[in-house]
Amino acid sequence: MEKPKHFPPDAGAFISKKEAERLRGNYMNRKRKNLGHDEFIQAYFFGKDKILELLNCQEDITGIRIYYGEDTNGDGVDDRKMVIYAVDPKGQNILYKKKQEQTTDANSFSASAAKGVVDDEGGALDNGFPCPADCP
Repeated sequence: MEKPKHFPPDAGAFISKKEAERLRGNYMNRKRKNLGHDEFIQAYFFGKDKILELLNCQEDITGIRIYYGEDTNGDGVDDRKMVIYAVDPKGQNILYKKKQEQTTDANSFSASAAKGVVDDEGGALDNGFPCPADCP
């Protein structure tokens, strides 16, 4: 697959409810078949405020890129994660850095410094609410 030459802010397309249900159904059926049960992460919820904060972390952000991740902490639980970066017009991942004038809360990147994590380079968005557990 050829890499796009630019990354416009209108990339992507909305799909119908029927197509969305078909795609989700394909995923669910494959996972059920492979695992033999329904106890797997289907989705993550990220709040509007965090998404907007990520999109506004730099002037030229044109979108987001979502990576699959896996937290291998050895507890035997499937800890699939979603790691979300802001992306510039050249398609480069932009490391999120909290703006100084904003308040710090427990879900913000800079709050991790209070937990002993120091990363002056910035980071990405994670820690959404997993589904199942937090599902409609």
